[in-house]
Amino acid sequence: MKNESTENLPCTLTEADMLSWVEAKVDQLHAEARVLVDDYWRRLKGGQKQQASNGKVRIGVRIRRREASLSFSIEWFRMAMIRQNGQAKPIAQYLKKGAGYRYPLGNFLKGEPQWEAELVEELETEFADIRKQLGLLGKIRDAVQDYRKSLQS
Repeated sequence: MKNESTENLPCTLTEADMLSWVEAKVDQLHAEARVLVDDYWRRLKGGQKQQASNGKVRIGVRIRRREASLSFSIEWFRMAMIRQNGQAKPIAQYLKKGAGYRYPLGNFLKGEPQWEAELVEELETEFADIRKQLGLLGKIRDAVQDYRKSLQS
C-alpha cells in the first residue's frame, strides 16, 4: 500500500542535480588521487636518494582522465628502455588490473627494493579504496541516466 502523503510531495532533486553531485564527487576523488600520485613520486625520489642505489626506480603510477564518462583510472606501470635506431627510448609497460579494485602486485614487485615495494603496497591500498568509490559513483551515474531515458520513452 502506498503512502498517499508522500506521493504528493514535490521532488526538488532533479536528475541533473544527481549527475552534478556525482561529477563533484568524482572531481573530489580525482584531486585526492592526484595528491597521492604526487606524494608517491616525491617519496620515490627521496627514497632513491637515501638508498643510494645504482639503478633507477622502475615502477610508476599515473592517473588517466576519461572526460566522456566523468571518470578516471589509476594505473601502475614498469618503466623500461628499448633500443631503436641505436638510441635508448623509455617505454611504459602497464600492469593489468584484472577484476576487482586492487592490482595484483605480487609478481610485479619481485626484485624491487623492499622500501619501494612497501611504498607501492601502501599507496595501492589507498588507490583501491578510491577505485571502489569511483565504481560506485559510476553505478549511480548510470542508474540516473537510465532513469532519465526511461522517462523519455
